[in-house]
Amino acid sequence: MINLCFLSGTIKNKIDFKFIYNSNTKSLSKKHTSIVLLDLEIEKGQIVRGYAYDEIADWIYRNLQQGNFISIQGRITQNGVEIEEVKKLV
Repeated sequence: MINLCFLSGTIKNKIDFKFIYNSNTKSLSKKHTSIVLLDLEIEKGQIVRGYAYDEIADWIYRNLQQGNFISIQGRITQNGVEIEEVKKLV
């Protein structure tokens, strides 16, 4: 089954960057070390929750901010859209 989506819109919130910590093992998660969360307004009043891990999360945190118009490629999950690629548009 193919699960691929392409969206473009404006970042509506301050980008939230977090490290993933496993309290049971007292260490960073083995699968991912960081996550970034953002709300993408694709049309007036329509918000999609996007998130990305590790290198993509770091790039988003360093290069994007609230109000930027972006294009993302990702896959739909129960928690929103997992971002696999992102581009900052004009």
